[in-house]
Amino acid sequence: MSEQSTIPSRPHHKLFIRSPFRIFAVLTALLVVGLCYAAAAWAQNRSVAGLRDLQSAFRTIAQKVKPAVVNVSAVQVVTARRAVPEIDPFFRDHPFFREFFGDDLFRQFFSPQERSGRQQRHGMGSGFIFDPRGYILTNGHVIKGADEIQVTIAGKHKYKAALIGVDPKTDVAVIKIQGTNFPYVELGSSRSLEVGDWVLAIGNPFGLTQTVTAGIVSAKGRSKMGILEYEDFIQTDAAINPGNSGGPLVDIDGRVVGMNTAILSRSGGYMGIGFAIPVDLVKRVIEGALTKRSVNPGRANVPPNRALRQPPAPVPQDPPPRGRYPAGFGPGSDI
Repeated sequence: MSEQSTIPSRPHHKLFIRSPFRIFAVLTALLVVGLCYAAAAWAQNRSVAGLRDLQSAFRTIAQKVKPAVVNVSAVQVVTARRAVPEIDPFFRDHPFFREFFGDDLFRQFFSPQERSGRQQRHGMGSGFIFDPRGYILTNGHVIKGADEIQVTIAGKHKYKAALIGVDPKTDVAVIKIQGTNFPYVELGSSRSLEVGDWVLAIGNPFGLTQTVTAGIVSAKGRSKMGILEYEDFIQTDAAINPGNSGGPLVDIDGRVVGMNTAILSRSGGYMGIGFAIPVDLVKRVIEGALTKRSVNPGRANVPPNRALRQPPAPVPQDPPPRGRYPAGFGPGSDI
């Protein structure tokens, strides 16, 4: 009996020693799992927050810039001549009708002739107000050959515009409407743009007023496209379509960095490649148009910083894409 009473209970002693380590290990594992779940949830919330911030930035830009984006309509008055069908010989040769109508009236209505009529043709593009006094930028090809320039603000307020100046080499035009305190956009700098930067294109594609599309700067300094005499385009994948010509390309701060001008397309519509004129060049055209208005109205004549780039000669074995269209007058536009 005495021997049994002196033998220690070893299993109970081992359990007592190991239990704290087991508890610690379990708690540690639970803590690690909890931290992993928390980190994943935090990362997800942060990603969603980042997307919301970007969405909020796009909303702010649209609300800031859209009121200053206008529709520019070039009205051309053309004379159409049509032949009047020859009258039936019975009426033409019968003496009764000649006697009844008289010689002059008879010849007017019954003699074979051509009649002419005046018709209006409308070409539509975009533009944006850069000065609250009503100064507007657009593309030269949007208003080319226009007998009258009409500007529509916010899809309802219509104005007649006067041409202040146009530079054919860069396809930049300045027009003006009468009035004050117009909403306007801030001109930024294209020099600070980098490939990969977010940009928004705003305009009136196919007459759809103040359409906003988003993309990035795909490339800078694009030239030798055969579109203009002087080329230094910003390339973007923001959707640009016929009717977008003259509209602003803006950065993430809502400042204009370019003027949407042309697209590279095989169909005449958007294929992910659009071109905008850098705003730094546009500013120089503005200065030339405003300062030289009294000397040479309608022509800016701004000397470029670099030599003019002539369109390349076509290479037979490597033909260019089917269409390099100004974004105002590609297939499907009104002119």
